[in-house]
Amino acid sequence: MPKLRLFARFREIAGTDELTVEEGTVGDILDGAADSYGPAFANGLRTAGVWVNGTPADRTTPVGPDDEIAIIPPVSGGTYAAPQTRQALTVDPAESILSVIVLTALLVSAWVPLEWFVVISVGAALAWLWDLADVDAKRAGSINLYATLFAPPVAAAATYAWGYDGYAGGMAAAVAIAVFWPIFEARWRGIEPIAMTASVSIIAAAGAGALVMLRMMSTSIALSFLLIVAFAIIAALITAVYGGQTLDPNVGTLVGALLAGLVAGVVTDDIELATGLVAAVAVAAGLIAGRVLGSMVRTGSIVHTVRLPGQLSPLDGLWLAAPLFWLALVALG
Repeated sequence: MPKLRLFARFREIAGTDELTVEEGTVGDILDGAADSYGPAFANGLRTAGVWVNGTPADRTTPVGPDDEIAIIPPVSGGTYAAPQTRQALTVDPAESILSVIVLTALLVSAWVPLEWFVVISVGAALAWLWDLADVDAKRAGSINLYATLFAPPVAAAATYAWGYDGYAGGMAAAVAIAVFWPIFEARWRGIEPIAMTASVSIIAAAGAGALVMLRMMSTSIALSFLLIVAFAIIAALITAVYGGQTLDPNVGTLVGALLAGLVAGVVTDDIELATGLVAAVAVAAGLIAGRVLGSMVRTGSIVHTVRLPGQLSPLDGLWLAAPLFWLALVALG
């Protein structure tokens, strides 16, 4: 039968750190535990993180006879302490196929006229926003999807039309839309939805606009960035699956980015070797930061070693990596 592991105050309320429960969904098990242990237990569940076999779960996650569920209260800062036993990451190719399609479309579009690259970049950003908001709607519902959807087209079109000035103006417009939208729709009034919507909007706008800026610099620069991202994501995935307890996916991200940056610096005339390596580090930083952001939005916790829910979660870091790569190139001339 499934095991329910309890931590911190949940263990104190129940008087045990492990319970045997019936099969069903996570929601069924949590409701049963709340009924058994009273209001204090039920109130704690509102802010707790839930894992099934080391992977963040929601109320709809099915629980089988050999599964282990962990309920963990938030620690300081509102994040959750992950289970101490690191689980091996399992990969279902079907879950990542959309990410592969989007990244491939961006790579191919780097060769087509700039106008088409703008369109495809906007489409990729909109798909990511839709995926992120869809996952958030099942967990917290704090992202105003329709307000965020203005960000990529406004930023990308303004960048295409007016360059850097348009880029800055597009990001400002994205934030303004997110902040002022609640005036007309009361359900989005509140600090959390405004902050989340504005944060996601500015990231999507920055990423879409930066992709256009990179393509305006040259086709080879845009291709170099996208290949560095692809190598870093693949390296992180390999590390997560085969790295065991010693290698972290963040290390894989950095190593993959550096190797691709080295190749870009050697092969590409538009990027010097030193510049390529520094820009690769910037990409790795953006990908890792984006993974943190994505895990917080998608699961309510910070995790690095598990597959996050959503079809486009592998691309969470792309939209932070693009502006950081562009800034590195500009700073290094």
